[in-house]
Amino acid sequence: MTDARGALRPLYAQASGSPIRAMLALAGQEGMISLAGGHPDPALLPADWLRESLLEVAGQLQGRSLQYGATEGLAALREASAALLQQRGLAAQADGVLITTGSQQAIDLLARVLVEPGEGVAVESFNYPAALQAFRFAGARLVEVPTDAQGMDIDKLEPILQADRPRVLYVVPNFANPTGAVMPLARRLRLLELAAQYGVTLIEDDPYGELWFEEAPPPSLAQLNQQAGSPAQVAYMTSYSKVVAPALRLGVLLAPAEIVRGVVLAKQAADVHSGSLEQLTLAAMLASGRLGPHLADLRPAYAAKGATLDQALRAHCSSLLEFDKPRGGMFIWAKLNAALPLLPTQAWVDFGLQHQVLVVPGAAFSIGNSAQPWLRLSFANPTPDALRQGAERLGRGLRELAIPH
Repeated sequence: MTDARGALRPLYAQASGSPIRAMLALAGQEGMISLAGGHPDPALLPADWLRESLLEVAGQLQGRSLQYGATEGLAALREASAALLQQRGLAAQADGVLITTGSQQAIDLLARVLVEPGEGVAVESFNYPAALQAFRFAGARLVEVPTDAQGMDIDKLEPILQADRPRVLYVVPNFANPTGAVMPLARRLRLLELAAQYGVTLIEDDPYGELWFEEAPPPSLAQLNQQAGSPAQVAYMTSYSKVVAPALRLGVLLAPAEIVRGVVLAKQAADVHSGSLEQLTLAAMLASGRLGPHLADLRPAYAAKGATLDQALRAHCSSLLEFDKPRGGMFIWAKLNAALPLLPTQAWVDFGLQHQVLVVPGAAFSIGNSAQPWLRLSFANPTPDALRQGAERLGRGLRELAIPH
């Protein structure tokens, strides 16, 4: 990260941290309501289930349990993860999956393995900031693909593939962060056709796909690709953070064998292997058969919270924001009325401090970090009362910002 004189490389010296992470420091202030972080509800995290599994693991610990492990992951967890992916319709075998330290690590390792400095990575107009950061640190050239209410606009993708020749395309098809969009089946099929035609490797990130409310999303790109026998290359990843617990920091990567081999080598340089005790605990949790019932509890709970924020926003912000009721995931993506000014990210931090409600502006998710007429609002973490009060504070603050006619 430094040159011979000890100075940071420009890539790191000029990089800014995630505004979402910065807002976490403010979220703990007394009286503050945060609609900013995409964190699970602590009341819905399975503490009892995890505690029981920890005790089971602790009672069976032996010296070899505390040794270094395989980079690919603990055998029992790879088997359980392969079974989980099979339930999602994917042809997955234990020896073909890789356990990562959260799906964030999978993004970082794939960026290192797949992208040469200067090569293009196609991404949606509004995107997960830590993914953009990982691609930038790999030296990638970000190529913007327009989005609409259904996610990546595939009709506008082919000219971009022709002109910019990106090496990789990163996409979150299910309840995307930040937009909450779900890519329709027809778009998924067309995306696979284009990926095969132009030799673009697809990185499919699916942390929210199991958190659907009324209807499950269409099959994953990886599943559709397998079913069609397509020559497209798809690296599929998912995370246990949203469906079990973020503290475990474990994710799963399923990809073509040559990509997995490269990622394993990169992971050996990064952390050798993900934490064995965490893997043992998660493997015990999955072996209990309780994930299915847990998900059956999570979906209606988050659906109710999404409906609460939706109703509160309509009560307090209906003339100031345009948005759709969430169909899954953790976010509402709201467009600001034209009467409201476009503000930089720091101005929204100041707004939060003044009105005691934190929201994340669209600039935080844009490639150029430029002011955008959008806000991402998360309903996952706050209590229902906090969601209602947060919407009221937001509406009051936005009315003060509104440009008089």
